[in-house]
Amino acid sequence: MAVPATLWRPGMIITDARLNARDYQAGIIVVSFTNLASYTQNIVFPEAFPVAPIMNAEIAAGAGTTGRFEVRPINVSATGWTLFALLTDTAEGPDTWSSVPVHWTARMPTT
Repeated sequence: MAVPATLWRPGMIITDARLNARDYQAGIIVVSFTNLASYTQNIVFPEAFPVAPIMNAEIAAGAGTTGRFEVRPINVSATGWTLFALLTDTAEGPDTWSSVPVHWTARMPTT
């Protein structure tokens, strides 16, 4: 399980857990689908967080049909999340994606 990174304070003891702490993770998902107006894909974090992180997802391409979609994270938990891609312009109907990169970031909430 991930140990949240700690801001260093005078007198803190250096431990393996603190040195290896990760409070931020990021990745790229390559998305393909055919003739859909919405799409979901479950993603597991490389390393679980202690609590559900704050997330962001962005389409990393602007050409073709991607301009008619938005993406966002849903069902975020400490171990993973679901990518939700949604067609925002339904005037022309469903679309197809082929190997479209979606970038995501997740970070521990601050208190």
